[in-house]
Amino acid sequence: MPRGEAWSSPIPLRAEAMMSNRATIQDLANLAGVSVSTLDRILNRRSSVKTATLQHVLQVAEHIGFYGAPTIRDRLTEKAPEATFGFLLNGAERHLYADFSRELCDQTRTSRRVRGQAEVHHLSGLDERETIDALYRLAESCDVIAAVALDTPDIRDAVREIALRGIPIFTMLSDLSVPARAAFIGADPTKIGRGAGWIMHSLCNRPGKVALFVGSHGYLAHRGYVGGFLGYLSENGSPLQVLPAQATEESDDLAEHLVDQALSEHPDLTAIFVAGGGLEGALRTLERRGRDDLTVIGTELSPRIDAALSAKRVKAVLSHPAPAVIGKVIALMEDQIVFGTSETARDHIVPVEIRISETV
Repeated sequence: MPRGEAWSSPIPLRAEAMMSNRATIQDLANLAGVSVSTLDRILNRRSSVKTATLQHVLQVAEHIGFYGAPTIRDRLTEKAPEATFGFLLNGAERHLYADFSRELCDQTRTSRRVRGQAEVHHLSGLDERETIDALYRLAESCDVIAAVALDTPDIRDAVREIALRGIPIFTMLSDLSVPARAAFIGADPTKIGRGAGWIMHSLCNRPGKVALFVGSHGYLAHRGYVGGFLGYLSENGSPLQVLPAQATEESDDLAEHLVDQALSEHPDLTAIFVAGGGLEGALRTLERRGRDDLTVIGTELSPRIDAALSAKRVKAVLSHPAPAVIGKVIALMEDQIVFGTSETARDHIVPVEIRISETV
């Protein structure tokens, strides 16, 4: 077999000492198991080179710090199809969704498999009509969409109609109960809820009341959080009395008001579970009232919440691991563009991320 064809069993990457900009073409050829003439064709665009070969050579070049790695990356990108990825997210004023937007855009722009550009629409609230209009606007300019959306009949109808146009819609963090959506990417919401129940049950083993707040009953994920939480406490004979769930509408301001109201109406309040957006608002009320005696658990992270974890004012946060969700979303969207299909026939459930004071 010609040397240039032997890279499918590459030489082990044993040259840590070569991981600098002094690595030569011959070094790269030796480690990648290709000929110098193949590298010449890649670097100088002399003739066509298989995409698989380009990907392999780039991986090795980046590993050893080869000076021509950017050129190889550009060559690979030249062979990639163009695509516009659309993203529908909640308001950018919330740290979670600002971070999601930034990372989704970065990974789309730096994709090696597509020449991608990102179009992001941040919702101003939980209005169903705004969500539907945003989905249709994204469908006009995007090849594939990933969305965080309420699960309502009209939104499901919109997803179904857009899918019939040949534009797949992936769901992130919260699923939609419509077969037309391409796939769900996120942690299992019932497991998040049961995990919160286990922590609450372990920390609060005496009678008392728990104030339960849900971002919105319209999110499948939030309904899963609540169902898992209540199910665990019930199955394990918890002495806690969980108050009826109140919706924060994903608003910190509303959460602040609701927590203030709960503290006034229930002097024996023992704990708070914020299942969805609103934990920062809840913390504002607890700080103002000087109530650091409550067991507080949430499902959303931010620098302020991390600080509260460190100070032990929040006992635990169970959430979707953002890097894993974002990486899988982009990979599936790339598959859709490159292959026309992907692993879209199945959902992609990622492990729950759990933070406590000792892990922040």
